[in-house]
Amino acid sequence: MSETYENAVITVELSDSKLEEVKKAYQNVYYHPDGQVPEHHLKVADIWYANWSGFPPCVAALGQIPRVKILQLSSAGANDALQSAIMSSDEARKQIKVCSSSGMHVLSIPQYIVGNVINLYMKLHIQLHIARSRSTWPARDQVVEQCGASGEAFPGNRSLSGKTVGLLGYGHIARETARLFKAFNCKIIAANSKGDRRAEEGYRMPGTGDADGSIPEQFYSTNDELSFQEFLGRCDILVASLPSTPQTTNMLKQKHLESLPHGSVFVNVGRGDLVKSEDILEALDTPRGLWGAVLDVTDPEPLTEGHPLYTHSNVIVTPHTSGSVEGYFDVGADILIAQSAMLRENKEALNVVDPAKGY
Repeated sequence: MSETYENAVITVELSDSKLEEVKKAYQNVYYHPDGQVPEHHLKVADIWYANWSGFPPCVAALGQIPRVKILQLSSAGANDALQSAIMSSDEARKQIKVCSSSGMHVLSIPQYIVGNVINLYMKLHIQLHIARSRSTWPARDQVVEQCGASGEAFPGNRSLSGKTVGLLGYGHIARETARLFKAFNCKIIAANSKGDRRAEEGYRMPGTGDADGSIPEQFYSTNDELSFQEFLGRCDILVASLPSTPQTTNMLKQKHLESLPHGSVFVNVGRGDLVKSEDILEALDTPRGLWGAVLDVTDPEPLTEGHPLYTHSNVIVTPHTSGSVEGYFDVGADILIAQSAMLRENKEALNVVDPAKGY
C-alpha cells in the first residue's frame, strides 16, 4: 500500500498567489506562518514546509506528528534541522525524511559569484568606497593606490575572458555558475569526491544549470591529492560551494590557496569551515598566488568585529546573504509543489538529505 501525502502544513510566510498554487497540489493545506500549529493539524500532517531550523517550538515530541513523513526545508543546508531536538533521534529519522531546498538558490548565488568577481576585477568595490566615503570622483591612480599590492600587481581592469574557473563541488549552484561564466568565454573545470562527470540530481529549475554535466572540460578528484593539486594549479577563479561535513571541514589550507595561479580569486559561498580565515589572509599576503577573495561565509561566522578580512583591499565580505533571493519562501514552495507530483507517482522524494553526510 502506497503512502499518502494529502495534508501539508506550512510554517513560513507565502504570498497569496503561491499559497493558492500549493493548495492545488495538496488536498488540505494548513497555513500557520506564525509557527503556532494546533494539535488537530499536527496529528494529520503528512508533509511539512518549514524554514532552515525545521519544526517550530510547538512540536515538542515526535508523538505529536505521527503521520509526518517529509520535512521540506526552505534552505539548502540541513545541519540545524537534523540536529534539532526532534530530528536528532534515530526514531525520528526513520519516520521522517528531511528534504533540502537545494536547487532554488540558482536564482541568486551564481549571479552573486559572477558579479563580485567582476567587482574585484574592475576594482568597483574600491571606486564605490572612495566615492561614497569622500563624496568625490575617484581618480584612477587613487583607486590603484587604495588597492595596495593587489592594485600594483594588476593596475588595469581585468577581464574574465580566457580565465579558468574551477568549481569545487558541482551541485546546482556550481552548475549554474559554470553556465554563466561560460558566457564570458571562461574555461570551466570541476572537482568532486570521485572526479567523475555526473548528471544533475534532485530539483532543477528549468533553463538553469548543466543537466548532463557537460560544461566542464575536465573533472578532478578531491580524494586524490595529485589530482586535487592539478585542479588547484589551474584555477584562476576557485569557487567553493560545498556543504559542511566532516570531510569538508578545513579541507582547504594555506598551502592549497598558495598553489593557485598568480592573480587568482577565491570565492566561498558554501560553508565557512571549509578554510580558516587566517589561512586566507596568509595566502593573500603571499607575493604570488591568491590575489583576492569573495566570502559570503566565514570561519568563524559571523566574522569577529575588527577582523582584518573586513578591511583588506581585495576582499569582499558579505554576511551570508548571497542566497536571499526575492520571494525566498515562494521559490522554495515550488519544490514543495514538485514534491507532490513525485509522491503521487510513488517516486522518491526530491532532495532527500542523508543524515550521515549532512546533505
